[in-house]
Amino acid sequence: MMGKRLFFMDNLKMFIINLMIVFHLGLCYMAYAPEWWYVVDTEHCSLFLTGFVCWVDVFIMPIMFFVSGYFGIMTLNKHGDGKWWSGRFKRIIVPWIGGTLLFAAPVSYLTFFSRNAPVSFSEFCSNWFFFDPVNGGSGVFFSHIQYWFLGILTVFYLILFILTKLDKSMLEQCAPSKPGKVMAWSLFIFVFCNVVAMDIITGFDDLWIHLSYFLVLQPCRVLPYVWAFFLGAYAWRHQWFTEDGYKPSVAKWVPLFAVMTFAYPMWILMGRFFVANALQFVFIRGILQAAMFTSSFYGLLAIFCRFFNRTNKFWSEMAANSYTMYYCHMQIVFPVAYFLLPLDISWFPKWILSSIIGLIIVYC
Repeated sequence: MMGKRLFFMDNLKMFIINLMIVFHLGLCYMAYAPEWWYVVDTEHCSLFLTGFVCWVDVFIMPIMFFVSGYFGIMTLNKHGDGKWWSGRFKRIIVPWIGGTLLFAAPVSYLTFFSRNAPVSFSEFCSNWFFFDPVNGGSGVFFSHIQYWFLGILTVFYLILFILTKLDKSMLEQCAPSKPGKVMAWSLFIFVFCNVVAMDIITGFDDLWIHLSYFLVLQPCRVLPYVWAFFLGAYAWRHQWFTEDGYKPSVAKWVPLFAVMTFAYPMWILMGRFFVANALQFVFIRGILQAAMFTSSFYGLLAIFCRFFNRTNKFWSEMAANSYTMYYCHMQIVFPVAYFLLPLDISWFPKWILSSIIGLIIVYC
């Protein structure tokens, strides 16, 4: 493996986490926001932000899982089993469980509090969040908030660890190699089939389910996350991004990413007016989402590998702080959005203002 640090991976993760914060605030001002979303400004909302949310939602988490898979297997190879699991325990498992127990209920309660629902926090915790007095188990509004990522990541790390025990050669790097067209086309077909099949099975692209208290996930997205995480491990083994290894082409992927940035959100917003039935809409959405997923994934890797594989003091501090920003952002930005609800200005300056205030406080 190269001794040179991959600054572009740090910068890409930093970018994605900052974009995630802006994305989560965007849901507060989007038209047709999820009914359960924590703070919703129904007086100042926008179809543009609906398209923006649909666009960002395609690639932010796959990139996060790819980076986690890449560095996960790298650090397992470097540190060995004991030290590696010690790091996962301190950095992933404890923050996941602790964050869910301490912060998930107060953030989720904002769904009631921001709408002036006559439900106290203690009643919310006992009847809606931690417990379901009718059906038993966790409540209807139970959530891991942003920590669902850490729960899924823990499962992926466990699977990766087991696989490396079954096949120790997984921890050995191969000679630098470049993936053929088959990998990109396979990803396209995989995402297309996942979109269409899951829409037919669940009927709801934004469906969240919780498996008791253990995992919270979206069935429509979990399989692409599996693919992204283990592609990260594959990329490390095959020495992607090294001098002789594979680097996604800016010329190939970025133009397609730019086209899909326009085409995919427009179809989500307007596509139903041009089809005869829901199945046609889902079929075309599957094609466009698969193209969007593939081009955004390789396109962002290409952009950051080509133009942002360097650092400076500010970028270094932002990268070092990005995990903490991810960890605490919901507890901060949604109260910001709530306190801005009475402000009678249009959605755009409100979204920008809440994003600036939220990012500054989260960073500090």
